[in-house]
Amino acid sequence: MPFDSADKATRRRYRDYAESRHGRTLSPQGERRTLFARDVVGTADEILAQLFADPIPPEVGELRLELPYEFEHEEYRQILYDFVTSIAPELGWKAQPQIRAAS
Repeated sequence: MPFDSADKATRRRYRDYAESRHGRTLSPQGERRTLFARDVVGTADEILAQLFADPIPPEVGELRLELPYEFEHEEYRQILYDFVTSIAPELGWKAQPQIRAAS
């Protein structure tokens, strides 16, 4: 969760949320023994540093951004804005122009 444009309280909320979920990353969970990665939270630069240090992202063609169910609409907007403007372009993503049908 990038938080470059978030206020101080929201940044703390995101970090607390990720910390509350850290235990699930320590061992396989559930009947299917699913192993979860840590939530990635921080500034765009911190998130990019983690992604560039990981050997897996260069090997895949997609990146999945998951948003917590319990966040507010404005938090989703802020996370998506920071991701689209600060992280995605550094990963090679380019916005596609929108084509509108004539009325």
